[in-house]
Amino acid sequence: MIYITEIKALSRNGELKTWAGPNVPGISFKDAEEYCQRNGLGYCRVIGLLESEIPCKPGTYEPDFSKEVDYSKYRLN
Repeated sequence: MIYITEIKALSRNGELKTWAGPNVPGISFKDAEEYCQRNGLGYCRVIGLLESEIPCKPGTYEPDFSKEVDYSKYRLN
């Protein structure tokens, strides 16, 4: 499974902001957290499972739903 993370950090003006972090692998939530610790991503917080990815149409910010990757259908349960 693939898990999503977030990163909290101060912006240039000193405001605390939240950004999307890297996607990480894991067989469970705890395993994904341990992956972060073992791979120098201890500053990331695992926040959930990646359900799907929808790319944008080339050269735009318009979603291309025909190319959606649905990760939820690959789960065993």
